Amino acid sequence: MLIRIIAPLRVLRPYTRPHRFQQHARAMSSFNLNKEIFNPGLYKQIRDIWFKDTPIGATEIDMSVAKQWFMASAEEKADFDGICRHNFARALEAVGPDQFPNPSAEPFLREIEQAVQNNPTDGGAEAACTALSIVLLLDQITRNIYRNQEGLVKVYNHYDIICFSLMSRLLSTDTPLVRPDLHSQWRKSPIFRLWFYLPLIHNEDLNMLEKAIEIEEELEKELDGEEDFENAKMFVQEGLKSTREHRDILRKFGRYPHRNISLGRESTEEEKKFLTEGGATFGVAQTEEK
Repeated sequence: MLIRIIAPLRVLRPYTRPHRFQQHARAMSSFNLNKEIFNPGLYKQIRDIWFKDTPIGATEIDMSVAKQWFMASAEEKADFDGICRHNFARALEAVGPDQFPNPSAEPFLREIEQAVQNNPTDGGAEAACTALSIVLLLDQITRNIYRNQEGLVKVYNHYDIICFSLMSRLLSTDTPLVRPDLHSQWRKSPIFRLWFYLPLIHNEDLNMLEKAIEIEEELEKELDGEEDFENAKMFVQEGLKSTREHRDILRKFGRYPHRNISLGRESTEEEKKFLTEGGATFGVAQTEEK
């Protein structure tokens, strides 16, 4: 059942046209994205498949979409993984470790900047949508396509590095881009906004994970005074619960034990005990299967 979904959004931060990235004193990657693959059509397709018919800015969600993300059966996961693989494997391979051996955020930052330049009158909406699509591709769709141990090595050692670097830059003050997660089109829509923070959680960096918690807590406070946002509030609460669980594990072990097999790391006795006693693996199989 699809419950009431649209609520007015306030523009809490005015958009200003950024300076070109070339004007900023920082090293630029020589790697260029293949425009036959990476273009507005791809980015729209990512959002269409990920969110189905959920309107931008929605504060309520069709349960079939939430199930696709979090509660799918093994068969349903396999079906959705197949859709992701069919539509997006080529894009991921084009920026995979073989083609892009020195991963950085720069090509993707340029892509977002290009969206600003191509849409000078839309208040940054297309650039924010482009950023969201890139985050979904690198942080989420990788996990649908590369589920086995061999694939997860690429996720942890390559795609996560790119996406963490990208979001670190987009959330910092050292960028001319307005933060895409705070764009007015989804400022109060955790259904869209929370995906920006998962790259911070997926990196084994406690400081950035604490930052994710801080941002999510701010979002929770923003929604506290809103009426008819119950599903949105619940979505944030569940997100915070998961983020804090990741934080507690990282505080205890300094890393995520469920990644040890994929990364060839020797588990400590404490980590082995944690895993055998049902410690969180966040859906990652604890087998040697390649």
